[in-house]
Parts: sequence; structure tokens; C-alpha cells
Amino acid sequence: MTPLWHDGAVSALRYAGTPVVWRVADDRSTPRHAHASALLAHCADVPADTVRLARSAAGAPRVLSPPGWYIGFAGRGGWSLVGAATRPIAVDRETVDGAAPLWDMLSATEVAALRALDSAEQPRAWLRRWTIKEAHAKLIGEPRRLAPETIETQLLDPVRATATCEGRSHCWTRDTGKAIDTVALWEDDA
Repeated sequence: MTPLWHDGAVSALRYAGTPVVWRVADDRSTPRHAHASALLAHCADVPADTVRLARSAAGAPRVLSPPGWYIGFAGRGGWSLVGAATRPIAVDRETVDGAAPLWDMLSATEVAALRALDSAEQPRAWLRRWTIKEAHAKLIGEPRRLAPETIETQLLDPVRATATCEGRSHCWTRDTGKAIDTVALWEDDA
């Protein structure tokens, strides 16, 4: 199930049952959990004051109410992503900076794929794989315990990919020019 990318006011979102990734400007006066509550209330069609969020022991965001919903958070470069779905979801966002790839964060297969690219394309291609790895690790629920090079990514096309480590996720990325946004859903739920 392909996720819906949404930019703009949550009230303008036309929720149709698919996973949603909302990009919202970071605002120090509005914490991420307030954005998540607004998105969940809108998608689940419940009053915002009935939305209850918590964190797992590992720090992963959890939805207590409404039941059957999942959320994910990420933020960089003045923007946050809030993912919401009726299945486990995770998101990641990294700003494009042109830094050289961190080769030790990749599997041997990924290194070979990146080295086959023109050197000017490698930083952005590496960053895309990195956001896929991060979103997949967040989907597992304990991202800090996984070594990045153990998460194998496979790029299917300019938007779709998979990640494999302790399960397989389907991932979608979008390149906004200034950042790469990624959402991950378990393979069974894609």
C-alpha cells in the first residue's frame, strides 16, 4: 500500500485509508506529539483530546488511543515528518549536504552499487540508502542496537526500495531537493 505524502495543513488532508506521511515545519512552540495528535485525530476521525501517545522502553513512539494506530517521527532541516497508519510505520528525514558516503555503514553489495555510480551522484545515493536504513531500524523498534551495515537495502526504482534485517520492509523515498524523506512499512503490510 503506497503511502500518501502530505505537505500543508492537516485539515487539507483527504485521508483515504493509506499510510500518511505529513511534512510539517518545525515550530518550537508546537512539539511533535501535538502534530501527531492532530494527524491521528484527523485520520481516525476522533476528537484531538482523546488521542493518547506514549513511548516504548526503547523510546519508540506508541499510540495508546485511538486503538489500532501507529506513528513515527523524524526531523531535520527545519521540518518534521509525522507518519500515521493502521499498521507499523517508521519515517526518516535527512538533509542533503553533499558529504562523502560513509562506506563502513554499507553492506558489501551496497558499496559495489554506490561505487558503480559517478562520484558526483554517490553522496545523494548514499543518503537515500541511509534514510532507508534508519526508517527500517526505527520500524524494528530499537534502532540503536542494529549495526547499519547489517541492514541490506535494495533500490527498486527512484522511489521504492526494500530493507532487510530482522524482517523485510518496503520503503518509499522522496527527494525534496534539500532533503530525502523515507517511510517504511513491514513487507506483509505493504
